[in-house]
Amino acid sequence: MMKSLRHLGLIALLLQCVIVSAQESRSTESGPTESGPTESESILSVNWKQFLSRHDLVWTEAPKAWHDGPFLGNGLLGSMVHQVDEHTIRISLGRADVEDHKTSGQAFISQSRLPNGYFLLKTVGAITGFKGRLDLYNAEARFQIRTDEGLIESTGLVHSEDMVISYELKASSGEAAFDLEFFPLKAIAPARFQADLEVATKGDKAPSSRMKWASAPYEYNPDPELITVDGCQVSRQTLVAGGETGTAWSIQDGPGGKKRLLVSIEHSFPEATAVVDAVAHLKAIENESNDSFVQRHRKWWHDYYPKSFISLDDTRMESFYWIQVYKFGSGARKGRAFMDTMGPWIVENTAWANGWFNLNTQLSYWFLSTANRLEVAESLFTKLDENLPTLVANMPSDYGDDCAGMSTIVPQTFVSPFPKGRLGFTGELLWTCHDYWLMLERTMDAERTTDQFFPLLKKSVNTYLHFMVEGDDGKVHLPVTRSPEYGGGEDCNFNLALFRWGLRTLVHLDQRYQIKDPLLPRWKDVLVRLVEYPTNENGYMVAKDFPFEKSHRHYSHLMMIYPLCEINIDQHENRELIAKSVDHWINYPGTGNAGYSWSGAAAMCALQGDGERAAGYLDTFMRMQELYPNNPAEIHPTTMYTETSRVQPVTETPLSLCDSMQLMMLQSWGETIRVFPAVPSSWQNISFEGLLAAGGFRVSAVRKDGRTQFVCVESRAGEPCLLKTDFDPVRIEGVQEQAVERRADGLLQIDLKRGEKVVLFADGVPPVGVIEPVEASPENCNTFGLTGISTGT
Repeated sequence: MMKSLRHLGLIALLLQCVIVSAQESRSTESGPTESGPTESESILSVNWKQFLSRHDLVWTEAPKAWHDGPFLGNGLLGSMVHQVDEHTIRISLGRADVEDHKTSGQAFISQSRLPNGYFLLKTVGAITGFKGRLDLYNAEARFQIRTDEGLIESTGLVHSEDMVISYELKASSGEAAFDLEFFPLKAIAPARFQADLEVATKGDKAPSSRMKWASAPYEYNPDPELITVDGCQVSRQTLVAGGETGTAWSIQDGPGGKKRLLVSIEHSFPEATAVVDAVAHLKAIENESNDSFVQRHRKWWHDYYPKSFISLDDTRMESFYWIQVYKFGSGARKGRAFMDTMGPWIVENTAWANGWFNLNTQLSYWFLSTANRLEVAESLFTKLDENLPTLVANMPSDYGDDCAGMSTIVPQTFVSPFPKGRLGFTGELLWTCHDYWLMLERTMDAERTTDQFFPLLKKSVNTYLHFMVEGDDGKVHLPVTRSPEYGGGEDCNFNLALFRWGLRTLVHLDQRYQIKDPLLPRWKDVLVRLVEYPTNENGYMVAKDFPFEKSHRHYSHLMMIYPLCEINIDQHENRELIAKSVDHWINYPGTGNAGYSWSGAAAMCALQGDGERAAGYLDTFMRMQELYPNNPAEIHPTTMYTETSRVQPVTETPLSLCDSMQLMMLQSWGETIRVFPAVPSSWQNISFEGLLAAGGFRVSAVRKDGRTQFVCVESRAGEPCLLKTDFDPVRIEGVQEQAVERRADGLLQIDLKRGEKVVLFADGVPPVGVIEPVEASPENCNTFGLTGISTGT
């Protein structure tokens, strides 16, 4: 039985279930812990500096490859560190929008990311030891290089606001003569470089794909030019397609063997302004104190982390989650770059140096909307708004201007022509629209939804209207399209799922906002008559007459289950079909699964309410090398990830794991908010604050010893609120008792006006809701990096 409300003083005490906004709570470097509640607040009690320090990456040995070293970034510039030989440390440099702009040839080569150069730190003595720490809270890498002649200490950062990379270096007397030298890299597409290298070393024994790439027409860019501009050293790389890349640097000598390396990288197209701009960045800070420079850098990060909070007693997974939050803040940012396969950390020897939209980018962005990391999410969605004319221009001329699309390979400019007659690329843009919709469901931004998203979605769906087929059975069918990476056929489930979701969302938005689009009757008609998904005895097929009969990492044929949730466990008649389809895919014999297969399986199990299996697949991901030693994918000790013989970098898989974790704690599909819907028995203690749910809700909750303590829901849009919890509230604060109604189906229907909060308490819970870090397992703190401790421990 729900008890009556307390007196007004207690309401005032608890009305703010989750403290002050994050910016008020923690933006100072020291990250003070909140004291006890006052009459006007309840608190999120987190010392952010202390909390994040338990997740810092730590090195007790030198990284020998890019994927094992500290990584820094600001959403455009990036830098990494690793040892090359006994006298050499490499400081890698990257910029996410340094791309070629050729208009002919294979897109993954002609529009590829391009390398620009790196620094080599040459020690006097032979390197005998390495210690390092990636400070997540301050986004700084600190490391010590010990040699048989002395010690070099360094602090590196990529400035959060300025386009500047900084490394401070301090040497003992025996290493005072260490050297820093820049080595430019010619602007060759990494896939072409890889092909040229393999053909040169292996001849006719090189893989056929590499021989094909190496023999294709390719106009090489000229060699970079080393010059001096306004007192700065500069590498100028011109491009045959137009534009240039400029890398400018200065090395400042200080007292006691100190040096300060400052680097800026700019890219311009079609203008040739990059060199001037790069130099200008360095000149702008030349008179600023280092303390001021560092404090300005730290402020963005200190404001970024408290947007939301998650803590759980699986310290290993907690660390993994927060490292991804750091990684995305380093790799993408509004107004800068979207997250491609590599982020700003360019590697020279890869075939995938692009934005790939047949899965990679979409998976990367799923967790950001729930996590309230909207500034970094906007790195993609603002670009979609700005580039709608480009997306329309990507279509063949006979499609007209009412359609939009793109191919699989998408550069930062979004110039990605849709191949005429090749319908296999149909779903790329519509899938990306779904990522955008996940954010808008949580922000409930009506103006943006109607003015920007609706026209984008409409043109994406219209592409399908151009080639759909009226069947003799009265149904609407799709001709042969492709399921990414697997193959295709008529009525391909990947495209059917996206088409159905797109139509349904257009109808919903038109009716909600009274848009009265002239195509509304057609959308409704097609939605009603669209053919059902092809199935067989094993569940969902790839397409009509095309069963899933090969182990494969991609779950594109299951899009209707995840992420679209068009088919879900609220539909009782589909529960067995969901379970059978997921099991048939993930357990099919063979070695086709990759890292994101396990994160996808975890998410699909969470959506079925099965926390134990979800946690099991998370653990499989973390231990994939141990469990599947012949699998060509690898999660590295820094949480970087590679596939294809464990050498091709791809960022999306570790990021996608965060969405799987969130779905175990919070779900908000089908108009219902579900709190702790799929928690495994091993997660006895969980705290989260400020996660966003569809409908414009901000949700917080605490679970202790396997029992939910309280749930707080804040409405930011005044939408209907349906809540599913695993307890019966005995005390309600923040709204009148009659505003909360228990329905016959067990859901709580809560009348929340815009700006109101409700706090639901379980029996026996203290009167003040405190959200704080769960006690960590010391043996699982700081296990990422290179410490000799397996991530699977």
